[in-house]
Amino acid sequence: MIRLVDRKDCCGCGACAAACPHDAISMLPDGMGFRYPVVDFDACVDCHFCEEICAFAASSLRSLEPDAASSLRGRGTQKPDLVESVPDSSFGPVRTAGLLGTSPAPASGSGCGPRAEAIRFPELMDRSQSGGLAFALMRKAVRGGMVVYGAAMDEDFVVRHRRVEAEGELEPLRLSKYVQSEMQRDYPDKPGNDVIASECGQSIPRMVLADLQAGRRVLFTGTPCQCAGVGRLCRPYRDRLLLMDIVCHGVPAPYVWRDYLAEQERRHGRKLTRVLFRDPSLGWHTHREALWFGEEKLVSDEYTDLFYRHLMLRPSCTVCPFASLSRPGDITAADCWGVEKALPGFADDNRGCSLMLLNTPAGEGFVREFPGETVLRQRVDVRLVMQANFLAPSTPKDGADLFENTYIRRGYPVAERRCRRGAFRIRLLRWARKAGIKL
Repeated sequence: MIRLVDRKDCCGCGACAAACPHDAISMLPDGMGFRYPVVDFDACVDCHFCEEICAFAASSLRSLEPDAASSLRGRGTQKPDLVESVPDSSFGPVRTAGLLGTSPAPASGSGCGPRAEAIRFPELMDRSQSGGLAFALMRKAVRGGMVVYGAAMDEDFVVRHRRVEAEGELEPLRLSKYVQSEMQRDYPDKPGNDVIASECGQSIPRMVLADLQAGRRVLFTGTPCQCAGVGRLCRPYRDRLLLMDIVCHGVPAPYVWRDYLAEQERRHGRKLTRVLFRDPSLGWHTHREALWFGEEKLVSDEYTDLFYRHLMLRPSCTVCPFASLSRPGDITAADCWGVEKALPGFADDNRGCSLMLLNTPAGEGFVREFPGETVLRQRVDVRLVMQANFLAPSTPKDGADLFENTYIRRGYPVAERRCRRGAFRIRLLRWARKAGIKL
């Protein structure tokens, strides 16, 4: 069974709970809103299938032998449909390494890592936060009859993964969400009820699996760990599953986002009507959240500051095995930071540019054409647009424990004020040191 010695050992993808044949695992939130598996020992038969499925465990980050899926069939306690093979292939051959996060061979055979392209969709950029790649891929998938899963912000400003089949339903999946998305479905109707969603409906990983078992083709988009978990769970159907991971700086705590919004409403005495984690109207290089109280718009960097100071990231983000050029998805989407120097004149207007990594032949084949779209794309040397999270996970900060402990004991306003004062003192000392002043 799943046994967590350290919170860093779990990314919260929920694949273990989705795979459990006896529904013995529930994903329960901690004080920050991060979900972790909790085992019902009365229901658990100790089949270890959850450990086999876990894409974050060290043993799962190695490439499996080609017959690994068939070897799992010997477990009499598992559900047969979890390992049933589907022979027909819509995407072509898929390398195991691209699924598990080990080192895949380049899709293009270049020998210098995955094929990288700077790509822009001019008609989509005004309502996108980089070049519009993620939305273009989802729209292409839906138009091709695929089911799409992606993160959307609900009316209550909670970010949850959602299943979409129609092009008209894609809009909520647009734009970045800087918080860990909820992978469970059908929340309780009672206000304030903290009953876990998995007790009220299927989890997203199980929904993806059900679609694949029904013969559907699926595009799943999410963080690298979410993609790895879904890919691991659905491995027998991998020929019909296309994974698009995003370059992730780390996932902030859901409860902190919730309480930050509640504090903003308290300060202004009005209800929020709309929020954006990152406002495209401020320019591509500006990262500040935007909040609307009716027609009044407020631009702030309070939440953004906590995010970039690594004060509220999930512990597993600091040891993320997917923070490299070896990606779990067939396609990787990111902001193409550094494109102005790598490709002068290609994206110098501060409107945004996407970076697309093609990690498998399946991914490369899927993006070969974008019918009906205006596309500007150019191959780029990935070394010229290298990002920090291609090299290493986000580093933990000393103030993170202080923020978490204060937040859980005394709430968001106190935790934010205390850490802001600490940040001001650090900046003051840094300025004084540069100026040669002793304080």
